[in-house]
Amino acid sequence: MKLENYIAAVEDFPTEGILFRDITPLLQNGEAYSYTIKKMAEIAREMGTEVVVGPESRGFIFGCPVAVE
Repeated sequence: MKLENYIAAVEDFPTEGILFRDITPLLQNGEAYSYTIKKMAEIAREMGTEVVVGPESRGFIFGCPVAVE
């Protein structure tokens, strides 16, 4: 799965010269989101990760499900 297809690029947001990467399309697609969590958990296992922390908004969205996986 090409996750790049689920991440939008918003030019000049929030100010000119910034390229904002919007993950909303990824979150709107259950299959892509599930794939992302499984791949992130796979990488964490390979690294021997023992603790996963989700300290901010994207951390809640990705870290918590990875920890459960």
